Amino acid sequence: MQLSEKYLIALITFFYALSLIACSGENGVDGVDGQDGKDGKDAREVNIDSLSKRLYSEIVDDVLDSLHEEGNGNGSSMAESLNVTLNTHKDDIYLAFANQYPLMYKDYKSSSGNIIPVPVSVKVHYNCAASEGFSYGGTLYDEKSRNLNLKINLPCNSKNVVVRAWIPEYTDTSSVTKLVEPRFSEIISPTLLFNKKAYSDIKSPVQVHIEIRAYVLENEAEVLIYSSSEYTTLHPVQENGAEYANVANRHWWYGVWVTPGMDSISTILAEVSEKLPNNTLKVYQKYAEDETMAMSSSRVVKAIFEVLQKREIHYVQNEYSGGTGQKIKYPVEILRERQGLCIETTVLFASILEAVGFQVFIVHVPEHAFVGWRTDEDSNILDFVETTLVGYSTVSYEYANSIGIEKFSEQKELGNFESGESELIDLEEIRDYGIMPNDIS
Repeated sequence: MQLSEKYLIALITFFYALSLIACSGENGVDGVDGQDGKDGKDAREVNIDSLSKRLYSEIVDDVLDSLHEEGNGNGSSMAESLNVTLNTHKDDIYLAFANQYPLMYKDYKSSSGNIIPVPVSVKVHYNCAASEGFSYGGTLYDEKSRNLNLKINLPCNSKNVVVRAWIPEYTDTSSVTKLVEPRFSEIISPTLLFNKKAYSDIKSPVQVHIEIRAYVLENEAEVLIYSSSEYTTLHPVQENGAEYANVANRHWWYGVWVTPGMDSISTILAEVSEKLPNNTLKVYQKYAEDETMAMSSSRVVKAIFEVLQKREIHYVQNEYSGGTGQKIKYPVEILRERQGLCIETTVLFASILEAVGFQVFIVHVPEHAFVGWRTDEDSNILDFVETTLVGYSTVSYEYANSIGIEKFSEQKELGNFESGESELIDLEEIRDYGIMPNDIS
């Protein structure tokens, strides 16, 4: 360790005090033979052990404080004792899910059983064993041996380590502080939160840098102990990215495309209301004209179907619609471009149903998707509609409704819902789980 001026002064003071003791004479202080009394007897006697203890308490404590401050406050020393390495780094970040990666990858483990924080993390290991300092062994100075009873042994203290990460232009700086104990390791993973610029500007994959910095907090100051810049590729917010294998509830993440708060929702709902009795939109409240709640629910869904039908949304056929790696447009984009795949017309329809208060399901079947809803609040009876048929002006809601029921019944008879080949994705359940819509306008 390189000693500072402050530390050297403290040591000089300490050893100067020792020299006073060592030169005190046989029986007293400053007694010089033949001058102050015979054999120094006129000098006042002082107990050396008593003096040494007083010096220890008044001087040595200051030396220890100086040592501790200088040793632990030294940036290069900390860089040596705190070993920081890159732990995880995601090569591809899919913006459709990126702001919810902590949820998507909660407790996610690799095939080897190691937890993998996403998209980036560092490992901090504190190498510190007992560092050097002063301790006192009872008698500071042994007259017979003329040795100092001085040992060097100062324990390590735990360290607060701050890790920051950001992607220039596309995220704010994320910061995480964690206490690291001596001889232990900690995994520290800042969460990257992407801004609207990332959502709006990135139309195709773009390579960027994740900037990572780690600091140790010493004497109310931050000492840099690690710096790294890692390449990653950002993928557009429309892309249904190839995330790591075995992510739990993978199809639930269609929920990020279901956006009930989209800008155009108020206009659509106003048009829907005009098609209903007394120009009033009611959900899970029976209209006087209907005998059952299921009929009233179907009435509202029919109005939504017909309003969307007027938008002339062209259905684009694709047998791998919504598959991994494919782009899925958001409802506002579907309305603007007036075309959509089956998964796209499904998330559009689901967005409106969720906005008005229906308990909504995305029905995911092999190479296809459509929408369903509970006919009454918390009812176990579901109804369905084939959403792609909004693209055909001559098709009635009743027909689209019957096709939806038929497709659901077929999958049920085949046992595909039990086998997992098909899935009923409950939007209410996934919202409770924490999956939220992306903020796309």
